[in-house]
Amino acid sequence: MKKELKEPIQKHRILREVYRHYYEFKQLFLKEGTDVIEHSYWVHDDDGDKVKHTVTISLWDLHDGLGTLSARKREAVYYNVLLDKKQKEVAEIMGITTVSVGQYVEQAMMQLADKYFAEEKVENGVA
Repeated sequence: MKKELKEPIQKHRILREVYRHYYEFKQLFLKEGTDVIEHSYWVHDDDGDKVKHTVTISLWDLHDGLGTLSARKREAVYYNVLLDKKQKEVAEIMGITTVSVGQYVEQAMMQLADKYFAEEKVENGVA
């Protein structure tokens, strides 16, 4: 049985998961022309009510976002997230520690989420 979510999923975590399927998304576009996907999930409050959260993701925004990252962040994301290599393998390739790999990826996803979901922040009164 799935555990009910009590809080919305952090946007940078959603992006990381979407980037894990970046090449599949690209294949979907090449095969069917689909360049936007939506993901919805429910968040339950303490009263038992639930609210549907929907995230819309564009392949082109994902692609362009990678180009905004520093070279090291992009390299860590490429190996660890897009190619799904273990942090230990990525650390060896990049000549850094596994902790640094994790930090690069986390910072990259947070940077991308801040840019990608900027409109949402403005709509919610956060600038």
